[in-house]
Amino acid sequence: MFTGMIDSRELQAKRGSSSQSSDGSSRGHRTNQEVELERLREELWRRDEYAKQQEEYLKRQQEYYASYTMQQQQVIQVRVNG
Repeated sequence: MFTGMIDSRELQAKRGSSSQSSDGSSRGHRTNQEVELERLREELWRRDEYAKQQEEYLKRQQEYYASYTMQQQQVIQVRVNG
């Protein structure tokens, strides 16, 4: 462990808040902090998925308007030259 760093496994052992198997996996109940961390991870994942969907939507919208603008310019060009 790095100097000055706190090993969370040591804290859990001192608190006795959750039993740990030899591989470090948790058995028994989870602490409020663990539950909150999982909830926050899920929330970040949902927000990331939403942001990806928004990005894709905006990309499609931009492509649509670019195509529409190109078609309008072609119509104008035909009318000017025609």
